[in-house]
Amino acid sequence: MAGNQWKLPLFLVLVATSIMMMVICGFLEKSSMPCDNCVVPIKGTATLKHPQVIPSLPFPNRSYIIETPITKKMSYIEGTHTEWNISMGAIGSRGRTDPTKSIYMLLGNAKETRRGQIIEFQIIAKDKYGLQRPFGGDLWSVTMYNTKEKFGTMGKVIDHDDGTYSVYLYAGAAGVMNLKFTLVLQREAIQWLKSVVLSTEKRAAWIGTFTQGNVTEKKDCFIQREGTWEDKCQFPHIALGKTMFLCDPPATLPCGTLSLITVSRKPKGKATETPTSLFKKPNALQNINGPNSLEIKDIMTRSSDYEMHAVPKCRANISDALLDGYWLKDRWVSMVCQNRQWKDTGEVQQCLRNKEVYFLGDSTTRQWFQIFIETFGYPIKVNASNWRKQVDSIPGSYKVTAEDDYSWDLHDIKNNITAVYHHHALSRHSAIPIHRFPYFSDVVNQLRAPQCNYVILISLWAHFDTWTKDSFVDRLVILKENIDRLLQRCPRTKIVIKGPHERNSIGNHWLLYDMINTLKDVFKGSVFFFDIWDMNFAYAYANKKRIDIHMPMDLIREEVNFFLNYVCLN
Repeated sequence: MAGNQWKLPLFLVLVATSIMMMVICGFLEKSSMPCDNCVVPIKGTATLKHPQVIPSLPFPNRSYIIETPITKKMSYIEGTHTEWNISMGAIGSRGRTDPTKSIYMLLGNAKETRRGQIIEFQIIAKDKYGLQRPFGGDLWSVTMYNTKEKFGTMGKVIDHDDGTYSVYLYAGAAGVMNLKFTLVLQREAIQWLKSVVLSTEKRAAWIGTFTQGNVTEKKDCFIQREGTWEDKCQFPHIALGKTMFLCDPPATLPCGTLSLITVSRKPKGKATETPTSLFKKPNALQNINGPNSLEIKDIMTRSSDYEMHAVPKCRANISDALLDGYWLKDRWVSMVCQNRQWKDTGEVQQCLRNKEVYFLGDSTTRQWFQIFIETFGYPIKVNASNWRKQVDSIPGSYKVTAEDDYSWDLHDIKNNITAVYHHHALSRHSAIPIHRFPYFSDVVNQLRAPQCNYVILISLWAHFDTWTKDSFVDRLVILKENIDRLLQRCPRTKIVIKGPHERNSIGNHWLLYDMINTLKDVFKGSVFFFDIWDMNFAYAYANKKRIDIHMPMDLIREEVNFFLNYVCLN
């Protein structure tokens, strides 16, 4: 009895407490005061209550899938019982995202859109039955551009995992802008790439040439991490981690006579049952319905984008911003961090004096190297026809040392600036001497000059879309460990990791896009990550150019210019 007499009063106390909390929360919410027990915006949502500040993205990579209100509504309410009403069963269907049914809309007043604003759209993904998709995972590309003004910017797409996507665009210029919302790949295509392609071994393959005296034999070579093998020529290297470079053994020659490798067009490893229809229209690279233009009105202000939106200076480990930037005429305006033009050769030389600058990557890095030496004073005008050519020494001014086009350096004698270019090992070229290209972990480990005046640009992506994700990560992790040791020896070293851009192939589009996440995750810390994906796409739209592995030199100049903002203004 003693226990029962408290049941009713205790119940009334609980009810009264709940009502009181609801009243207090409502009051605090209206008064903008903090309240730990009140309903708050969903964690991870990029809110734009103060559009004058570019918000940082909630996660350190590009997989912006956040918790949604629908997810919360589907949760069980504590203490309730939900009956399964079988009588409500009916025949139904569910399809993949259909671009002809999906729509997008502007959130806000189109007539009041002005330069300097962050514009928000919403994509609603629907299947062929007209039903909203219950989850996300599709890959979208959103562009706003005006070819007359050479303006172009890419939208940042945030996946809410409920069939809706938020899209943010920056109104960097006034005028009538074209809008293009494209379904690049459906969720199902990406799931297949993740689960099948990224784990398929032996897709990275070469033809190995074994030579001894007058005897030559050619055999299949490949890299492998998982699984087993028997009677293969093994070529381990610490830079590969748990991944092994293997070749079928030659009939008469020993394994140690491997001299050349040439990329194989018929790799041993191939993803089975390729769903080719998922990579063709209408399932891929298909525009969706919505307004195809938007007029942006001008504003009367002397403030720059950086002043209006509090854009920070470039620094290592900077947070991802909601917006990457935009092209206007021939200039890239970054909204991630401040960039300026470097037209004064003397100013660049002053920044780089007594420094060793390393460009470690592939042929796209070679483009950077050529523009870089032009920027700090070497008398050359780099263009599409000469960027692959070596330059000559100039007595008393510049000394060039080169073995071939894949590895060489230039020394500015007067300013004591050394620029070095190396192509990475295991490239997808023809007849490459096996010892020709160094592993970058070795290059970084050998940097031990007491002055420690190093600047390093690393770009590893263009030759790695055939590697399994685990093998790619192995190679990056070993390199990151050597970078960390270098930064302990030489803490003033500036290191930039350059991300990938698309190669005009839908087959590897997402594989390259996913490398952005991988590179950011592995190298997070004391490096500056230069994400060029949106910058390259925006340039292509603004200038009516085709996306390709080797982009125009005007674009490369702006990439190098942005690189100098981190190197010289930090």
